[in-house]
Amino acid sequence: MIGTRHSPQQLDPLAGVTAQFFAWIFTSAAFATSVGLTILHRAEYHSPLLLAAAFLCLVATGAVVVGASAPRRAPFTRRSAIAIHVLGLAAVGFEAAAQWGTNTAVRSDWAPLALALFVMATGCFRPASEILIADILSVLVVTVVTTSGAVASDWPLPAIVYAGLTAGPLLAAGVGAAVFSATLVTRLLRWRESTGDARLAAAEQLRAQVRDELHRERLTLVEREVGPFLRELVARGETDAADAERARELGDALRAALVAESEGVWLGDLVDEIRDPDGLAVHMDETQRAAVEAACAGLADRRVTAELARVGDLIRLTLRWGGEGRGRLRPEMQAILRLVFPGARVRPTRRHVEVEFEAA
Repeated sequence: MIGTRHSPQQLDPLAGVTAQFFAWIFTSAAFATSVGLTILHRAEYHSPLLLAAAFLCLVATGAVVVGASAPRRAPFTRRSAIAIHVLGLAAVGFEAAAQWGTNTAVRSDWAPLALALFVMATGCFRPASEILIADILSVLVVTVVTTSGAVASDWPLPAIVYAGLTAGPLLAAGVGAAVFSATLVTRLLRWRESTGDARLAAAEQLRAQVRDELHRERLTLVEREVGPFLRELVARGETDAADAERARELGDALRAALVAESEGVWLGDLVDEIRDPDGLAVHMDETQRAAVEAACAGLADRRVTAELARVGDLIRLTLRWGGEGRGRLRPEMQAILRLVFPGARVRPTRRHVEVEFEAA
């Protein structure tokens, strides 16, 4: 199923910007649950050191969830998802060790519940198949750990009941997150198919507006500088060396403007320099070009350079800008770049951004 191999964040990065709110909610709920249950059943914990280690793993898991879901660090990587399970299972192990042999109230185990909440947060960011596989593996580990704890605590009911009460919520959370991810991806793919023509038309309209603005700027060059200069020469009736040098400068600027106007040089008036010796820009469609133009327009008051180069089987587009000026590449613009370059790796830093994508 195609809906299980894609992630919601990959297909809709703008939604990924707001999805971090849910990551904060689930993380806060995990902390509240763990603290509350620990206080209520504090008599069952006989090792403060092991309990502190469990909480340390809980804090680390929450930090991974919040950090990986941040728009500026998108996308939420598989490595981060694996780290959530590894750290969460470590918390499960340390908590079980902290109450080994004294765990008389099974519902006091907060680590499996916290891990279930963290898994629910990944539903907005990771593919359904990955969520489900990782969750099933974690459920097996939790089952083994909690079943062993039940035997050590001489719990009166069958161990499978104990395992169901602790691993059951984790299994339900994983299935729910996977279903949510698959459903959202399926709807996004359908929306893309039904609105493809409309989005291309909107991109072309945006590019037309940019071209009109550039055309007016080129005309301004003639009206503001060339025209007054020629009228001044006519009025004086003579020229000198300074006039000749000024005429040469204006002639070069006008010639460059006319060439850019006739050839339609991509990004010609939006960046200070563009390096594309192999003509790789042709591999981008109109929507992708419009998005890159919009990103450069947001950095208009900075010195921006653009470079396209091959990196293995991929094409890397790099935008760099100077430290002066107030323009910046906002998270929303980064999300749009991820949206129009599906599957691309977008690596933003303070003064440059790299987008690696496959040639169309």
